[in-house]
Amino acid sequence: MSSVFFVNKRKWHTCSWLVAILLLVLGCSTNENKLSDAAYFPLKVGSTWIYDVEENTISRASCTDDGVTISKYELRVVVADSFPNTENGFTYRINRSKRLKSTDEWTELDTWTSKLNGNKFVSNESNINFVKLVIPISDNVAWNGNQFNNKLELNGLNEDEYKATLVGQPYTNSSTLTFSKTISVVQNDQQKNLLYRDSRLEIYAFGVGLVYKESYLLNYFDKAELPCYGTNKTQKGTIYKQSLKEFIPKIK
Repeated sequence: MSSVFFVNKRKWHTCSWLVAILLLVLGCSTNENKLSDAAYFPLKVGSTWIYDVEENTISRASCTDDGVTISKYELRVVVADSFPNTENGFTYRINRSKRLKSTDEWTELDTWTSKLNGNKFVSNESNINFVKLVIPISDNVAWNGNQFNNKLELNGLNEDEYKATLVGQPYTNSSTLTFSKTISVVQNDQQKNLLYRDSRLEIYAFGVGLVYKESYLLNYFDKAELPCYGTNKTQKGTIYKQSLKEFIPKIK
């Protein structure tokens, strides 16, 4: 009886070691994936991105109004500096400036911040915190982009489900820049609606960061007595498209 017990005990210890090693390997693999996927949202002081932006602002008093103002400009985004935060990491200050054409001087626009909070990349944009990306990442991973804010979306709700798609796929943007490995983050895709359209998309490239962004936030004419009711005619809203034209990484 004692010899049987000894054998079983030895097997139990062997199984325990195997389980421990397996958990260690899985843990290391997860950490490696997490560190690797962080390259989709690089935060290094001195890095610079320049984008082409087209912004359409729509405001109509009636169904027949034109009411569309089109603005085209270049946007420069620079990681200016960093400082320690309460999450035992660093918060990065992002300076944004704009100019109408490449021969103009840059005009200061505003300042945002970004940080890695646990496994979440959080950006403060105009004093609103958004969870832009989570790591490690894979297709169909979803999270609440409004986890750290009280912003109400066009549907009247605060929760805003972001979903990762086309993870690791190549992408060519409107500036004909090609990126071999990207992530598409669908922030919302509500288009079949009589009252509004809310569709937002951001695309991140490995080692580069944000390479494309588009946003359709449109309120339609909502009075049934109007002739354009039910035709998805926009009364008020914005269409925004931002495409990377140049990335200047921080080398050291």
